[in-house]
This record gives sequence, C-alpha cells and structure tokens, in this order.
Amino acid sequence: MLAGHFGVSGMVKAWRPELPMGVLLVASQAPDILFLSLAAAGVESLEPVAGRSGYGSLLIHAPYSHALLSAVLLSAVLGLLVHLWARGRWGPDSGWVVGGVVFSHWLLDLLVHRPDIAVLTGGAGGLPYLGLGLWEFPLLAALVEGALVVAGTVLYAWRTLRDHPRRTRAVLYSVGVALLLVGSFVWDLLG
Repeated sequence: MLAGHFGVSGMVKAWRPELPMGVLLVASQAPDILFLSLAAAGVESLEPVAGRSGYGSLLIHAPYSHALLSAVLLSAVLGLLVHLWARGRWGPDSGWVVGGVVFSHWLLDLLVHRPDIAVLTGGAGGLPYLGLGLWEFPLLAALVEGALVVAGTVLYAWRTLRDHPRRTRAVLYSVGVALLLVGSFVWDLLG
C-alpha cells in the first residue's frame, strides 16, 4: 500500500497547497519509516506468506510501529510538532492536517492487512490483532490502491497546473509526482 499512502499525500496537497509535498509524503509513510528502523534493529519483521508471491504476499510483524495506539501517538506527536513550528507558515490547523495524514496510514493498512495489526503497542493486553485482509483479494486491493494513486495524481496535477505561475515548472512538478505515485504502485504490484 506504499503507493496508496502516497496517493493520500497528493490529494491533501491539492486541498492544502501551502503544505509542503515532502512533509505530506513523509507523514503518509511515518509508520513505515518507524517500522524500517525497528526492523533494522530486529524488533519488527516481514515474513513471506506461504504459497503467495507478489502483491500483498508478506505478513508484517509490526506490533510497535503499526499498532493503533502507536498510530494515535505518532499522529499526535507529528501533528503537534507541525503546529508548534509551522502553523504560521502552513496555517493554524496544519498540525491537525499532518496528523490526519499520519493516521490515514493506519486506516488504509487496516483495510488491506491480514489480521496482523496490534491494538495496543507491542500487542499488550492480549487484544485480537486487526486487519480486514483486502490483500487476500489482490485484484480488488490493486484496484483500491490504483484508485488512490489516480486520485492523488489527478488532484495534485489539477491544483498545481491551476495555481502555479510558471506553467513549465508546474508540468514538471506534476510529472514528477505522477512518476513517484505510479512507480511506487508498480513496485507494490511486483512485490
């Protein structure tokens, strides 16, 4: 769902053009950035699902970076940081918007993941793991993710081409974002 998360960034950038695209891209991937750090430390991991390959074929053991409580905390911390340091430049509610982009990662993962998402950090409390398992239906999952990519690309390009004073630069920005979104979608599909 890498590309789908990026698609959300494109949609939000179209809605809130004063927010830097780089900030939105990082916000949409914040749980995965945390995951990579924890995986490198041996705390979290990826495992292939037996008999599967390609799109959605990994079981993700991420009880810290992707838990519901972690998503709420990460959204709050990053949103607060934006509020404290950038609200004057990006708007008084920019922290809420960036925090929402961070939390959108958890919502999209809930949709596609198998039940491998903890509620409490570290799987504490013995609560059941969550995940609606859309990855069990690769074509449907790819259609949902593709729709997010198309929406993010089209809305970003529309807003950029409409508002940017330099047409050539606007086209280049739009092509760059389109390549990022479509390229990450192809990467997702190829597994």
